[in-house]
Amino acid sequence: MVNGISDSLNVQQRSQPLVAATSDRHQSKAPKPAQLTAIPSHRLESYARWARVTQGQHKISAFQVAEQGLKQIFHLLKQLKRLAQSTISLSGESRNAQIKAATSLQLRLSQLRVEYQNRPLLDHQLNLISKKRPPAPRQFVLRSIELAQPKPRDERIQIQSDKDSISILLPATASKATLIGRLCEAMQSLEITIPAPHSETTVFNCSDERWQKIKAGIMMTGKGQRLPAGEARTIKVDEILTWQDPREWRLVSNEDLKKTVVKINKSLFKLEQQLRELSQTANKVQRQLHKANKENDFDYELNKTLNSLERLMQATPFTLQMTSVMAQANVTRSQVSSLLK
Repeated sequence: MVNGISDSLNVQQRSQPLVAATSDRHQSKAPKPAQLTAIPSHRLESYARWARVTQGQHKISAFQVAEQGLKQIFHLLKQLKRLAQSTISLSGESRNAQIKAATSLQLRLSQLRVEYQNRPLLDHQLNLISKKRPPAPRQFVLRSIELAQPKPRDERIQIQSDKDSISILLPATASKATLIGRLCEAMQSLEITIPAPHSETTVFNCSDERWQKIKAGIMMTGKGQRLPAGEARTIKVDEILTWQDPREWRLVSNEDLKKTVVKINKSLFKLEQQLRELSQTANKVQRQLHKANKENDFDYELNKTLNSLERLMQATPFTLQMTSVMAQANVTRSQVSSLLK
């Protein structure tokens, strides 16, 4: 029994180096983690330049779409102007037919959307949209409700727009300016602002995106001072249109038609300015793209030449090639030197 135990111990002792050697071999064969190689600076610069070129090409495409849209609107405005002018001197069925045709053109103008990659290029007032010129806000008032009206008692109102909800405390006997300040501060989270008051009715501003959510009405709850108490109710809103919006133009009486012709002339002048501005900006971007493309061509030729030189300078330096030639020709160094003299 003792011999059996000692024999097994000897076997274990002899097998330990074998196990260790085997484990070493496995460790040596284990794949090494891939090393991250830094991207050369010249290649990073090339990537950045290509990104600028691509961005410039997108700008040119957007300019072309905007130019085409402005020209289409310009053409429709010219047609509408002719119809409005000719309708003034007509009567009866001829006048009705002209007004119907003019109304159809007005509807086309108000529904026309000029976009590039799902982003609008013109706002609802026919203005070009850019970083320096954001879209004109939508303006509206609450129908039959005035929130900034002073009241003898406090009132807490709840306003809900889409998934957003706010609560505002309107204090008793507060002035109209104080109430507007409270409303303006609270409604910022709904992306609704209040411009400087210019009438008795409080006017609200919002973006086109927010307007799409509230144009059917806003859910509100009050305490019976300005809003009915109880369950939330939908308060209707009325959009305020400016003269730049084709929907504001009237085409009924002769007086309306004359005013509309004046507004169309102003819009045509504005479109001409925007087309010139668009053309100047597009030419500037084209020049920048041309310069960037020339730099890209130079970089491409330079990298191509460097790659060719790198291939020539690899693996077999001149000394090894000479040694190989000497061995094949069975000559000595002194003989080669005398031949080179």
